[in-house]
Amino acid sequence: MSDPAEQKPVRKRDREQTIKQILASAEELLNRKGPDGFGLAELGREAGVSFGLIHHYFGSKEGLLKAVLRRTLKGMGRDIRKLQEDGSYLDPEIPSVVVMFDTFAERPGVSRMVAWGLLTGLLDADDLATEFSADRDAAAQILKALREGAPNPSSPEESAMNLALLISAILGFNLLRPVMSAAFGWTDSNDNEFRDLLVRAIRGRRK
Repeated sequence: MSDPAEQKPVRKRDREQTIKQILASAEELLNRKGPDGFGLAELGREAGVSFGLIHHYFGSKEGLLKAVLRRTLKGMGRDIRKLQEDGSYLDPEIPSVVVMFDTFAERPGVSRMVAWGLLTGLLDADDLATEFSADRDAAAQILKALREGAPNPSSPEESAMNLALLISAILGFNLLRPVMSAAFGWTDSNDNEFRDLLVRAIRGRRK
């Protein structure tokens, strides 16, 4: 018979893997159907777990959705940190704002979920501070690089202003793009033009 102490890490890994599986399935359903388009029973079928297990881990659908949103914020932070750590944003031929824009434009569901969380109040200032604080320095480093050649270094306040401009533009772009495509025949060429305008807007800011 195996030592019970040896089984604890396995159970812990199983628990963590199950939670990850539930959150990944919930994120997929949110992308496809929106927050009101599915229930916990359907999520259980999608994730291959029982309704009771979801309730045990998250307490309610609201608790589940909040956990998905916080997971999404962590993913955004990891993406930003990776751009800063691997140095890709320093490529002089590809302005860092373009790299960040393209990174999130490729995942429009992330923007939709974050915007929905903010509008419904499921995401609040504490969530943003907790899940995104570790990545603020990375984002500030990237944004400071946008302003190479400016007469003065970017201050923390200016970095925050640039970050707000960039993130709000990316969120808004991903929310509006389906409407623009249907109403005005918006194309990839328009995507590039909008992105270039954003580059110029951030580069052109001066104190």
